[in-house]
Amino acid sequence: MGGKCKYTTRQGELILSCLKNHSGEHVTAETLFALLKAQGASVGQTTVYRNLDKLVKEGAVLKYSGADGQGACYQYMPDGHDCATHYHLVCAQCGQMIHLQCEYLDEMTAHLLKHHAFSMDKFKTVIYGLCKKCETKAENDKDKGHNASSSS
Repeated sequence: MGGKCKYTTRQGELILSCLKNHSGEHVTAETLFALLKAQGASVGQTTVYRNLDKLVKEGAVLKYSGADGQGACYQYMPDGHDCATHYHLVCAQCGQMIHLQCEYLDEMTAHLLKHHAFSMDKFKTVIYGLCKKCETKAENDKDKGHNASSSS
């Protein structure tokens, strides 16, 4: 996958290099643009989007839709990495993506096929919710608000 991308432009090479440096992370186009700008790279936002689209088509980068108005996330895919073999959880608050191997969800996928004649695509299936950190923060904020209003 990652070996397919051959760029002839310096900007394309910078974008791919930045993605490789953040391999395993899920970055938005805006984050990538900011990272490149911080490195002093002269790359426009349009160029970033155009190159991300090219990398997605080549299979070197995966694109995930963001939750609730958040921008899409991109992840560099090293050769031999197959995201189609597991599920994806995305925190609707912070955007963290978690790769998940889960026998229970495998059973659900089998159930959908057997009982509902529906084949779920693990690669395109993203489950949105809150990660542990954001859930804890939301609970703490709720408790603080409740305590403040009950002490009035």
